[in-house]
Amino acid sequence: MKNILVVGGSNGIGLAVVAEFAARGADKIYIVDRVEPDIPLYDGTVIFKRCNLLDGDLSVLDEITDIDVLVITAGFGRVAAFEDLLDVEITNSFKVNSIAVIRVIKHYYNKIKSKNDFQCAVLCSIAGLVSSPMFSVYAATKAAVCRFIESVNIELEYEGYVNRI
Repeated sequence: MKNILVVGGSNGIGLAVVAEFAARGADKIYIVDRVEPDIPLYDGTVIFKRCNLLDGDLSVLDEITDIDVLVITAGFGRVAAFEDLLDVEITNSFKVNSIAVIRVIKHYYNKIKSKNDFQCAVLCSIAGLVSSPMFSVYAATKAAVCRFIESVNIELEYEGYVNRI
């Protein structure tokens, strides 16, 4: 099959994505996350690499060059009224949910622009498309990623590349 990188693959949707790729016979699955997954590592198929997206150090990605698929599921948010959010929560939400996602894509952008088949998926959130109370900052971080992906895909199409995010 393929070599896959799941950023944010240690729990939640990311872990479900890892489990599905493993069940479908992926050759190698890299998980990049701040915590180790709570599952067995599928007889060596899954390789865990520790990375905390909050600190901005993405150097671990330099070790992961042999991928055909990139899936980004990392993200977090707190359900709360805007006035109850702390400044640090606002900053950290943008660091992880928006800036880190954009930087990871930038790191692998040459693979996206390659003539080789490269699949890239980012789990944004319905909150990035539809406004609702108690999700103001989370929704803003996800909306930023939705607009970024839309814009980059238009650039890729304009430049004649076939791969998309």
